[in-house]
Amino acid sequence: KRAIEALRGSIDVSSTRGVGTRITVRIPLTLAIIESLLVKIGEDSFMLPLSLVNECVELTREDVARSHGRHLANVREHLVPYIPLRERFAIAGDVPDIEQIVITEVDGARIGFVVDHVIGEHQTVIKSLGRAYKQIEGIS
Repeated sequence: KRAIEALRGSIDVSSTRGVGTRITVRIPLTLAIIESLLVKIGEDSFMLPLSLVNECVELTREDVARSHGRHLANVREHLVPYIPLRERFAIAGDVPDIEQIVITEVDGARIGFVVDHVIGEHQTVIKSLGRAYKQIEGIS
């Protein structure tokens, strides 16, 4: 019983006289379902946790030129740093005239992720990739 509880599981025992005993062992799956935002960069699709997304705003080529390569966007009178994911992941292809910045916030810090297109909200099944992918940069 302790081993099952250590896994955050439970054991239920029910008996019916003359019929038998049923023992149910419940162990949580290693899968989780999260609400996410589906985005595209070129032909590649990415999911961002919706719980971290504040808003999505347009980023034009003029906006990029005004920031002089500093990767800062003026969003509602606040400068928000952003990461161009196409550049970060070395994704080939034409950059659209108007990209989207997905603004996220964690512990009060805002950062944007530049994508080609915001597709919409989805439920996403996630699973730990284990130790084999732990040290690979860009994979979480």
